[in-house]
Amino acid sequence: MGYNPANFAYWIGDEPWVPGYSVSYAISFYDSVMQVESARSAWWGPKTDPKKLYGGFGLIRIPTDATGQATARRIWRKFEGGAERMIHEILDNTTTKYQDDVR
Repeated sequence: MGYNPANFAYWIGDEPWVPGYSVSYAISFYDSVMQVESARSAWWGPKTDPKKLYGGFGLIRIPTDATGQATARRIWRKFEGGAERMIHEILDNTTTKYQDDVR
C-alpha cells in the first residue's frame, strides 16, 4: 500500500488531523458469501504530512485478494496512542485507491 502525497482531505487542525499526528493503515479481506474476515495485514505506516499542513491520506496500491475469494476489503486506521477503527469497506476486489476522508 502507498499514498499519493498530493492527495489529502483536510487542513491540519480538524480532529483527528491535528499537528504532529501519526497514522497507520491495515487491510482485511472479507468474504460476504461465507461471512468470514481475514486477519488484518501488517500495519502500513506510521505516516504524517511532513509539511504539517494536511491530513486524510489518498491511499493507493491497496492490496487485492490473490485467491479471488474476497468480495470486499476493509480499511483499518489507527492513530498513535489510539484504538484501531474500520474506516471504510471497498465492496469489490479490484479498486486500489481510497481517499481517507473520515474524521
